[in-house]
Amino acid sequence: MDNVLLHNPYLFEYFGLISILLVLFGVTFLLKKTEVIRPAIGLGLILTPIIYFYLILEAHTLNIPFTDDYNLLETIANFRKETDFVKSIEILFEQVNQHRFAFERIVMLIMVFITGTINIKLQIFLGNLFMLGILYLFFATFKKEQISWYYFIPVPYILFNLVYYENAFWGIAAIQNTPLIFFAFLSAYGLSRQDRKGWIIGLLAAITVTFVSGSGMLAWIIGVIILFLQKEYRLLFQWLAFAAGIIAFYFLFDYYFIPTNGEKPWKHPIFNTIYVLGFFGNGMYLDIPHPSATSFYKDMILCVLLGAMISVVFFVWFLRIIILPKLQWTYWYLLGAFMFVMGTGCMFVVSRPLSNYLMFGGSIFSRRYMIFGVVIIATMYVAMIILAKTFKTARISIAFIGMMFFLVMNGLSYFMSLPQMRKQYEELSLDGFYYKNFATFLTTGIHFGDIPFWNHPTRMKELVTLVEKNGLSNLYESDLFPPHQQVLKQTENRREKYKGKVDVQIEFRENEQVIPPKSIHFLAGEQNGVKPSYFVLVSEKYTLLLPALPKPNSFSAFVKTKNYYDRLYQYTLFRTKLPAGKYELWMMSEKGENSGQWESKFTGKKIFLY
Repeated sequence: MDNVLLHNPYLFEYFGLISILLVLFGVTFLLKKTEVIRPAIGLGLILTPIIYFYLILEAHTLNIPFTDDYNLLETIANFRKETDFVKSIEILFEQVNQHRFAFERIVMLIMVFITGTINIKLQIFLGNLFMLGILYLFFATFKKEQISWYYFIPVPYILFNLVYYENAFWGIAAIQNTPLIFFAFLSAYGLSRQDRKGWIIGLLAAITVTFVSGSGMLAWIIGVIILFLQKEYRLLFQWLAFAAGIIAFYFLFDYYFIPTNGEKPWKHPIFNTIYVLGFFGNGMYLDIPHPSATSFYKDMILCVLLGAMISVVFFVWFLRIIILPKLQWTYWYLLGAFMFVMGTGCMFVVSRPLSNYLMFGGSIFSRRYMIFGVVIIATMYVAMIILAKTFKTARISIAFIGMMFFLVMNGLSYFMSLPQMRKQYEELSLDGFYYKNFATFLTTGIHFGDIPFWNHPTRMKELVTLVEKNGLSNLYESDLFPPHQQVLKQTENRREKYKGKVDVQIEFRENEQVIPPKSIHFLAGEQNGVKPSYFVLVSEKYTLLLPALPKPNSFSAFVKTKNYYDRLYQYTLFRTKLPAGKYELWMMSEKGENSGQWESKFTGKKIFLY
């Protein structure tokens, strides 16, 4: 079956549907006779961004491991063949940097037990399902505060988008960061209930989140603060006892401390205060090139301003907790939600401080960490609605502005980031070809021939053999092409040249180190309506396949044509990813839609790489 949303994400139709639903929802407040359909329209507004998010995710993910996924696959393979109990526990809780990924390994082991294999695509889907849990906790907050569910409608638009696309499509990230936030929030929710059952929920969630990622230990600190402010001293003592035991196990059982030579964050307090504010507001970071440290980028400044706004709302929320004599559980829950994300940002700054201004970027602007920025924006919105609970005009204004803001962010995230999803999909689909033929991956490394993790001559080969033998990976099965020496021989059509537009350009793109490395940009058009699938570089020594990615339309062309992708195809990669040689450039296309048969035609262009 053709992967429809991969080739056409129907983005115009998606936002068209949302626009129609918004208009109809507004009409139900103007015409009394239409009130009866308001719940159905409101439900449609809530479900549309959720369903579209998972459909896009399903269309743009593959059952192929990516970088750190192999590391976890290795531990699962080792765990399955280990017979000694203590050594099995050591493997289960094996340290990766400062973290212990026991939760992720347990999820993968359950998957192996049920299905006999690890399906990375299913793992990605399962990880992203935890966002529904986060959404539900926010919904329960509105319900407890007896605030109309109408005000909840904007929340899915900020939670379900592609701002954090790297976290969404990467197996290890999806099963780590999203559950990390969910269990931390669940722990705060449990403690906020102020009963024995809630305390047990909070405790179990805190234990779980500790072994999702190292920052999960914040849940214990947050628990101490919440229980102390609640004056639940007996439960606080029990909490501290469990915390001491879990943390002692974490650091004393087969653990080694990794020394750091970086500067201390307090050495540059202003830079690092701005840095942590940037983390709070990193959901505003646009998916556009930020190559140079010599310029100021408006979106990065907006990140800091939004982070400052989030900090102010948190401060007001904390004051309300101190001042108000009687509180519902929602206050404690949102306090915990705020503190976890903000505490995570502080931990980032402590471990990776800046000694210069924010425009140098840093890890806080990695796409897999922007899920924290998205979630804290949602937390701020919910808190602001509750703070304005008794002020109808203010509440409506916050909801309206929130809906417009979240809708724009949702739209920008898809419009700007869908090409990154498509690129990852197509490059991963070629990883099997590159590994079989050249013992390297297209998706990772700076130079041609780089081996992920260690650049060790044999370790990666042994790992891939191990996980393939155990049925934990389908990397080899994903390669649909013959050996690279045979690709052209089996697909070439020398009777005619490729008649579509073809161009090769040299570009210089500054990277995070402010070094302008050389890049090669390939461009091709359709030939008589036939879409190119791959750029094929052919030399005496190598036959290299590079994906021909459809070029997104400009916004004006998108609105005019109602199509997201243009009829031009492109691919850009750093020069170092290609070996030296004299190459002919061919274009490969499918012979008939979904035929599985390929045809290569010479473009007439030759490339000399030195």
